[in-house]
Formats: sequence, C-alpha cells, structure tokens
Amino acid sequence: MTLIVTGRERLNLSLLFLYFGVAVLCLASRTPDIKHNLNVNNGTYGVLVSLGAIGAVIAFMFIGQITHRVGVGTVLIVSGAFTFGSIAMVPHIHTSWIYVVVNIVLAAGFNSYNIALHHQALKRQELSGERNIPKLHGAWSLGTLLSMVLSLLVTSHFSLAWHIDVLMAFLWTGSLLSIYRMRPFLIMGSKIRTIDETIRIRDTFAMMTKDRYIGIAYVCAVMVEFSTNDWVTLSSHQEIKASTTLSIVPYLFFIAGMTIGRLGIHKLLVIRPETFWVRLSARIGGSGFIIFLLLAKYFSTRNFGVAFTFEILGFFIGGICGSFFAGLLTQMANTRSALPGGVVVAQIGLALAVLTFFVKIVISWVIQATSITYGLMIPGVLMIAFSQFKKLGLPETVRARD
Repeated sequence: MTLIVTGRERLNLSLLFLYFGVAVLCLASRTPDIKHNLNVNNGTYGVLVSLGAIGAVIAFMFIGQITHRVGVGTVLIVSGAFTFGSIAMVPHIHTSWIYVVVNIVLAAGFNSYNIALHHQALKRQELSGERNIPKLHGAWSLGTLLSMVLSLLVTSHFSLAWHIDVLMAFLWTGSLLSIYRMRPFLIMGSKIRTIDETIRIRDTFAMMTKDRYIGIAYVCAVMVEFSTNDWVTLSSHQEIKASTTLSIVPYLFFIAGMTIGRLGIHKLLVIRPETFWVRLSARIGGSGFIIFLLLAKYFSTRNFGVAFTFEILGFFIGGICGSFFAGLLTQMANTRSALPGGVVVAQIGLALAVLTFFVKIVISWVIQATSITYGLMIPGVLMIAFSQFKKLGLPETVRARD
C-alpha cells in the first residue's frame, strides 16, 4: 500500500528544513564579530572551529542507533534544543576553551538534528514513492539565502547577541510548532535492532582504507564549501578591508551559486553525462576560485571596488561549480558498497569529519603564517585535483546488496 503524504506533513517538514537552513549559517556571516570576541589570531581561530569535528564524530557514531530506538520526534526536540541553544550561546562567549566546548556540543546537535530530519524525509519518501528530497534541500538552500540576506540587513544596526538570540528564539519556536503539527507522521522508535542502526569505528576506517578513493575524492570535492563557510567573511573583512556588513555579500553570492547549481544540474545532465560536468566544473571552479581571489588580494590596496568584485566572483564560481559534487559522491559511495544506504551515509559522515579536520588544521596555520587568501588556495587546488579522478561515474562491478 502506497502512503499518501498530506499537504500538512509536506509543509511542516519543508519548514523544518527552512528553519534549519536559516540557523546553521547565521554564525558564519558574523565570523569577524565572533573572532573579535575571542581575541585570537587566525590560526588559533581555525583550530577552535575545526575542533567541532569531535561533536560531529560523536553524532555520526550514535545518533542513527538512538533515532531507531526512541524515534525521530524525540531526537529532533533534544538535538534541536542543543543546536539552537548552542548557537544562541556563541555571541556571549569570550573565552576560547568555553567556545570549544560549545562548538563541540553545537556540532553534535547539528549533525544529530540533520540525521533525524533526513531519516524522516527518506523514510516517508520510500513509503510514498514521491521524490521529496530535492524539494526539501531546496527549502534548506532558501533558508541559507534568507539567513545571508537577514545578516546583511541587520549587521550594521544590531549587535551580534541581539541578532542571534532573537533569531534563535524565533526559529526554535517555529521548529517546535512544526514538530508538534507533525506528530501523527513522525517515525516512531523500535526495539528491533537492524544493521542500519549500528555504525562502528571500524566502519569509518573501512571508508578511508578499503574505499579510500571515495574518501579522498570527497575531501577534494567539498573543501571549497567547508573552507568558505569558515573563512569567507573574514577574508573579505581582513584581506580587502570590507566593512562587517559588506563582508557578508561574497558569502551571499556563494550560497546563491550553490543554490543555482543544485537546482539546475539536472538540466545539464540531459545534454552531457555527469562525468563531463564534474570534470569541467572542478577545473573551472577551482581555477576561477584561485585566480579571482588572488586578483582580489592584488587590487585590495589599489582599488576596493575592483577587489570586492573579484572577491564576489571567486566565491560565486566556487559555489556554483562545486554545488553538486557531494550529492554525486554520495550516490557513487552507495553504489560501490554492499552495505545498506544508511550505513554508507554514516560512514561518509564519519570519514569526512576525520579527514577534513586535518585538512582544516593545515589551512588554518597556512592562513596564520601567510594570509587568508593564500590559505584558501589549498581548497581551490583540491577542487582542481578532483577533476583528475579517473573513476568518476559508476564502477565496473557492483557488489550485490543484502
């Protein structure tokens, strides 16, 4: 029997993705203020941000099992409270070690909330036969855009604390209301253990060793996105001396590029196969990201308008060209593995959290030793390297699934 997804369920699930999108990037747009509060240099700040990977690893190891046992609703409420609450705490922190603790809690809550949301969406999609995930990701992308626009409007008028605290109160209230309205549709807990719920440490090493191709490819593909989230506003503020408000604009264009790419890639796949677009996008995106950011730095002491324009172009081209890499690699990893999809996704999350932690540390201290622009050359080079992977596309042999 095919499940019929009601308009009420669809609306409230979309709202949860929308609210989540607004929340997760609101701090990234105010990075200069956060760094100023902590009173640390660029290298130390990069390390502090990177330590959030500890929370991500914890979430990926246990949250699938917990969600299966207690149900989606409970996990959404608890992890949501930690996520929105931790975000609200950040503007009030002036001590590095407290920031690290809160950042770890935030990363654990964020990834737990994200896993629970996708568990609900994927299961309902499976039962109904509808393809809802692209639309839900569209709602999330719309939320990130709204977050950037809001930051652009309020940064020069409100303090970091007022901006974040009021926004989190609104988003958490709206999320609780949507969760309450979805009670009849939320997936319940089960006492029956399945293979999907067990994610072990050795599964992480399996992804990084037995199928190291996927793990390394993933790092090359997503580091522009991850590094931009960490450094874009600081780059604009410190490298080309943009105001705190204007430094948000390149990030806005980066998110716009990501949104355009994700919503439009299916049209390009009708013209040429995915491997063609991956290689072309990786080369153009990585090269454009590097060239335009170097030009922005060169003109930063000569002409602010030209430098700011190049800064925007660099992040925009990096966003639009790298927008669909993660989705493609997840599909490839799922195809190459004999394990169920849920285990594969958790493996990817764990492996990515571990691998990108070390890359982020290197980027942070290159930035400290040189400049943000030169540190960001690393993810640009990694994106170009992604185009050189020769096995892009479906593997020659696919193991049978259980």
